[in-house]
Amino acid sequence: MTDTPHHRPHGHHHEECSDPGEAHVRKRAESESQPFVDDRAPEPEEARDAIRALEEQLAQAKGDTLRAIADFQNLQRRTSEHEPRLRMNAAGGVVRQVIPVLDHFDLALAQDPSRMTVAAAMDGLRIVRGELIKALERSGVELIQPKPGDAFDPHRAEAIMQQPADGVAAGHVSLLLQPGYLLGETVLRPAKVAVAP
Repeated sequence: MTDTPHHRPHGHHHEECSDPGEAHVRKRAESESQPFVDDRAPEPEEARDAIRALEEQLAQAKGDTLRAIADFQNLQRRTSEHEPRLRMNAAGGVVRQVIPVLDHFDLALAQDPSRMTVAAAMDGLRIVRGELIKALERSGVELIQPKPGDAFDPHRAEAIMQQPADGVAAGHVSLLLQPGYLLGETVLRPAKVAVAP
């Protein structure tokens, strides 16, 4: 009679282990197969608190940025609204200074030409010009009038020609051809001069 092989039934089958050493090895292997848990990992509640804090900071930053943009846009709008008024006020100040000069012109033109000499007309023109210069000075405008012998300043004057002059060193102003005008630090028009060669 032949021995028939012993077939184990399918499915889970827990075998009793009579060897204590084998049971210890099996228990240790099962414990090592368990996933590693980091005790230092934050608890779910702590993670939610951290995320909530970051979301609040992000919302605060977004709000600050939007407020800054709105403030800048309001400033631009107010500036654009006030600019024409400021320009008109500035122009009005200059015009008020010039009006008396126009009055002097009107007085001069109202004179009887047959009774006016050339010398009297020239004196009248000088008076009117002086009044106009005073009006410009009251508005903050200064004349640029380099004198012969002054060093040539290319920021305030323009050399039109070379012309020698007694006692004037080369590269210095020898003649003023046309005065310039200065408003604060801004050159409205440079003076036109001749420079000694």
